[in-house]
Amino acid sequence: MDKNIFSFTNNCLTENDIPGLLHNVLETVRKENISHVAINSTRTIISEILSNIVGHAYLDKDQASLTLNLSVTDEGNVKINTRNFIQNKDISQFTILLNKMNLLSIQELRKLQQETLEKNLEFSGTAGIGLIMIRRRTCKPIVCKFEPINDEISHLDLEMEICANLSEDLKKDKTQRTPQVTFDISKQHFEISGVSYPEDAEAYYSEIEKWIVENEEHISDLQNPVLKIDLDYFNSISLKNIVRTVRDLLETNKDQFTVNWYYDVDDEISYEEGVEMSEILHKPFNFIQKN
Repeated sequence: MDKNIFSFTNNCLTENDIPGLLHNVLETVRKENISHVAINSTRTIISEILSNIVGHAYLDKDQASLTLNLSVTDEGNVKINTRNFIQNKDISQFTILLNKMNLLSIQELRKLQQETLEKNLEFSGTAGIGLIMIRRRTCKPIVCKFEPINDEISHLDLEMEICANLSEDLKKDKTQRTPQVTFDISKQHFEISGVSYPEDAEAYYSEIEKWIVENEEHISDLQNPVLKIDLDYFNSISLKNIVRTVRDLLETNKDQFTVNWYYDVDDEISYEEGVEMSEILHKPFNFIQKN
């Protein structure tokens, strides 16, 4: 049974109400056993909804109303229910767009957001990506219902669900030929350690790169991610793929990432290889002696 954690109603929402309301929502959600990613997703969704209501109050300011309810499911997911006004003439277009969003995969949504943003860079407004951003943050299709009020307006009810852990952490156990790879978003810990000379390095690292693409949205939200690189040995084809993989990971959140390169105190070449990778990626590394 869902546990209700937050309820709010305002019949005349203004821009001044948004910071306080958002603060109260986040303080409430942080008290629950919810991942950092899910908290950020809650903030993104609520912010988009509030800004849209205030910026597009229908007919007059008295219709800038909002009813907001948050609950936590038995699985630990955050469920968001909202009610606000919508003009009847906009219902058809909204329904078509929402149905499209619900049918797209995470990768397709990412591509659509990028294309839409690039196409509308020179125009004012939100570039039409608000609903895409919201859908990318939900783990289930968004449910909507309409309740007619009169010939001009209706109530719009939305139900959205955010998974307790939107991303599936990546873990590849080390073998005699492949490294230990642990990418844990909730702990902000990313690690590549051991040795690397797999039979097919391209295939091995392409799987990791695919995971990075699929989770880019969540990695970009992290405030203090740390990448640990502790490699005893890698062959030349592995080096190329490692550099490419690290590049793709850092590009998701380059300014926030800390990169720690571990090397044996007597292994000057290992140290130099770390310096070279740092220069190639234009990212300062921390160099840490293991002995």
